[in-house]
Formats: sequence, C-alpha cells, structure tokens
Amino acid sequence: MLRFLCAAALAPLLAASAGSSQTTHIIDDFDGATALQGWRFSSSPDAPEAGGGLALGPGHRDRGAVLTYRLPCERNARCGAFAAALWTPPSPLPKRGNPAISLWIRFPPEVEVALLARDTSSHALRIPIPAASLEHPKAGDWQYVVVPLSDHATGRITGRLVEIGIQVQARTRVTVQGSVSFDDVTMRDASEVFHVDAAARAANSAAPLAPESSELASRLGVNMHRLRDDAALDLAHAAGFRFVRVDMLWANVERGGSYRFFAYDTLLRALDARGMGALWILDYGHPDHGGKTPRTPQDVAAFGRFAEAAAIHFKGRNVRYEVWNEPNISQFWTPSPNAAEYAALLGEAVAAIHRVDPSAKVSSGGVSRMDVPFLSRALNSGLAAGLAAAGIHPYPEKGPESIAPDLALLRDWAARTLGARIEIWDTEWGYSSANAPKEAPSNGHTEAGRRRQAVLAVRELLTVWTVGFPLAVWYDLRDDGPDPANPEHNYGLLDASGNEKPALLAIRTLMEAVRGRNYAGMVQETPAGMHAIRLDGPAGAIFVVWNDRPDRRPVEYPKQDLISVTDWMGHTVKSKNRPAGQARVEIDDSAGPIYLHWTTGTR
Repeated sequence: MLRFLCAAALAPLLAASAGSSQTTHIIDDFDGATALQGWRFSSSPDAPEAGGGLALGPGHRDRGAVLTYRLPCERNARCGAFAAALWTPPSPLPKRGNPAISLWIRFPPEVEVALLARDTSSHALRIPIPAASLEHPKAGDWQYVVVPLSDHATGRITGRLVEIGIQVQARTRVTVQGSVSFDDVTMRDASEVFHVDAAARAANSAAPLAPESSELASRLGVNMHRLRDDAALDLAHAAGFRFVRVDMLWANVERGGSYRFFAYDTLLRALDARGMGALWILDYGHPDHGGKTPRTPQDVAAFGRFAEAAAIHFKGRNVRYEVWNEPNISQFWTPSPNAAEYAALLGEAVAAIHRVDPSAKVSSGGVSRMDVPFLSRALNSGLAAGLAAAGIHPYPEKGPESIAPDLALLRDWAARTLGARIEIWDTEWGYSSANAPKEAPSNGHTEAGRRRQAVLAVRELLTVWTVGFPLAVWYDLRDDGPDPANPEHNYGLLDASGNEKPALLAIRTLMEAVRGRNYAGMVQETPAGMHAIRLDGPAGAIFVVWNDRPDRRPVEYPKQDLISVTDWMGHTVKSKNRPAGQARVEIDDSAGPIYLHWTTGTR
C-alpha cells in the first residue's frame, strides 16, 4: 500500500500500489541481521583529505543507512572530492529487461547525490538523484525515488547488476560535511503497473492541510496585454482564474509629471465586476527619465514617484505589484543586466509604495528561469524585508514537473538569505502551441501543436498546486499575433481572434474536477514518471493520474464503485478489462492527466 503526502495520517479512501512482489528484489531494508552486508564506504582516491563513513542509523522506516562525508575544498585541497556507499551482491543480480532501483533518501541541499550502477558487461552509470520532486517538494526531506537503469538519456544497463552505490559531491567550491540517509533499496521493473485500489473507509477525518496545499483557484492568474477585453475576461473567469497580470507602463501613465490611470481604472472595474484582482507590473522606461532603463539617481527617484502614485491611486483595492519584468535579461534591462542597478530601482519602488500603503504586497520582478546568481546579487535581507515575494518565470526546458528540484534549492537559498517569511511567486509561465510538439515544431495553429499545449497547461497547473506556489500566472490569455511560426504569437488560451484553444478547455476540465474537493495529498511511491493526486469530496474521490515520460505506462484500477474515467478534455477513456474486476489504461506524457472518480465505499 502506498502512502499519501498529508499534514496528518489519513483514513484512506483510495490506496495505490506500484507493483506486485514478483517484480521487486529487496537489496536492503537495513532492519534485519544482515543489514549493511555487502556495503562499503569509498572516497576520492586523489583527495586524501576527504573522509566519512557508513553506518546504521534512523531510516525512513525503522533503521536505515547513513553515509557521512567530509568533502574538502580549501587552499591546499583538491575540490570535487566525493564519498560513496557501494554495495556488491554475493552474485550478480538476475537480468531484467527494464531494470530500476528504488529507494527512500534524504540529503541536504548543499550536496549533489547520484546513483551508481555497474553490470557484468562493464557498463557503468552515474545518474543524478533530484533534490526534490512533486511528491516531496522540500529539499532535505525524505523522498522516494525510482531510478531507471535503461533510460536513453542517462545510459543503459545491459548485463546483470554487480554493483550499485550512492555518491555525494559538493554543489559549490566550498568544504562541506554532513550525512546522506537512505532506506529500502529495491531493484524493480521500471515499466511496472501502477495499481489504484478502491478501499473501505471514507477519508473525512484528515487534519487541516498546510496553506500551500489548499484549493487551487485562488492562486491562479493569467497574463493579458489588452486593457479592454471583456469577452476574454469572461472566459478567464469561467475557467477559474482569479486575477490578471498586466503591464502598467510608466511611459503611458506619466505625462509631464502627472499620472493618468484611466485605462487601468477601466480594467479594474471590469475585474471587480467579476470578482477578480490585478497584479500590476510596474515596468519599463520613460523617455523623460533615462529612456529604456532608469539608472541615474534622478531617474530611479522618478520611477519611485510613479510607483508611489500607483500605490496611492489603487490603495485598498484588490491589487498587487511586481517591480519590472525579467530584469536579468538584456531584452528588458538594456544594454545588459545589472543586479546592482536593478536593486536600486527595486528598493526605491518598494519604499515608495509602502510609504503610502504599508500593507501593499510587492514582488521583485520575475526573473527569467530561476536565476539564483542574479537574485543573490540583487536581493538581500534588508531589501527583502519590504517584499512579499521574489518573482520567478520558470519556463523549464523539460516538462513542468522538472522544476521541483531547482525550486527546492531556490526556496532553501531564499529562506537562509532573505528570511523564512518571503514567498516565491511564479509570476509568468506558459507553453506556446508553436514549439511544444515534435510533430509541428514551427506551426502553432496545428491540431497537434495546440493539443500538446493543452496537455502541458494542465500539467503546469497541477505542478503549481503540488509544489505550493502561493501565486502562479499562466502566460498568456490571448495569442499576441496571427503568425503560426512565431512562438511568441502562440502562448494564448485564445487565438488572436478570441476563439478558444484546447488549452482553455483542458484548464476548465481540471478546475471542474477539483471544484468542491479537498486536496488530500499525493501518492508518494509511484513508478518512475507517474504522479497521482487524491481529491476528496462529498460525491466521492477523484484520483488525477499522469505520466511525465514518453513511454506508455499501464494504470490498473477496480471497476467496483467506479463512476467514470475521463481524459483532460472530459471524454470517457477507453479501458481494457483485466481479471478480478480490474480495468487497465496506458498513458504517456502526451495523454495528459486522467481523472478516476469513485463513490465513497463503505466496505
């Protein structure tokens, strides 16, 4: 039976199992008389200053293994040292067609950890273990990982396994020491079936969940560029978005030292009528104050007066502020990014806003990607004291789920450097229908391109929810132009003419599924690439299940008490009958999530 990520133990309505005992081989659970048998400690042969050891200690369940390390990086020491726990079986393990190693592991964010594997064919792999995942989004916590040993991206074990290991190295060029704990090391089949089993009791006694695990809609916004677009606002509100993010262009607001907010008042009245708020981006230069980028003390002060005027005008209304957009790239901070210059502008704006509205929520300008080096130069604890959040624009190169490790490291840095109270806001992130699918890399108007965008949109929102962004903005509401080959023209949920794209339908389907339901948690132990969220409500429970990898994975579930199985468009999913009242579907990363809905059983 698998466990859920919850604030307290839940009486389960549904449970899940990654596979049967026939598909697994327990290497070590560290609880019996043979614990640590076959294991040894190893360290860098060319770094004699490195040290550590391997012993039994507290595990995820009962006892586990604890790898201690001291990895020097000093004036007279070689940097890049490693420490490792290595295991050699008495004889090579049986060969498998699609092998994987699963384990529970915890390690501090200051180190990188990798799984090592070697087979009888002399193939050797070193596969990084992420610092966090959707199921375990906090760096340093226990997390369950499944590491495939036959992945095209990391290499392939072809013979029988003769050695595995856990290796640790420092992330930066500093001396580190500490420990890595691991438990329940198992060899299994990477393509195992994901079982979802109906259980007997209702989950109505769960303790209140943490704020970051509350309902989805209130944290969701959508970016828009038009200040008058009532039809699009109606569709955004109906889809579940609760605010919009809009450029408040300095050059359009200030004329001769006076500030005119007429167009923004019109938009805010339209938002008020729909129960929506605004995230104003205070951005870009002014021809009277330094041109594209305000740099001099006089120009920075003028920007502060603009920010203060906005705060006075919109005080007490449902608005938040973001100071600039992507200041870490030359497109928006010309001629080249300068963290010190941006810090001066940010500090001036934050102080000006809070002079007239101390309760205003202000975010630093969302940086492109998760640029910790830029943020570490631009933000400090003094400046952060006036900020509600630091803004980021994730835009990962891989799927939405891949942001979890970098986000965990960013949050760890922010808590240590800026203080625990500061939040991380996702102030912009989306997918273009022009560059999402391999089938149509340069045409955002194709069915394939728009379908792929829709699937990624739902996976992005599920990721936003599970990693606990307090605020998240989808980019964009409407396509910015009609060119099918221009990725920048194809990020919208609506096309340039205002017609709905499949992504909007996919988001509406998700929001309808979660409406009126409590987020009970995620399944912690799943096959590689699989994710599952449980939602509880008065009409039964829903599992949202999806795969973030291109290979198709089987999902089996009981038909008893089953109400429906639907896809990201709300269409019924065709399944194959299996023995003992079970059914099976197969999903890959292009299939999007499926929604499995059961009545609450009483057996």
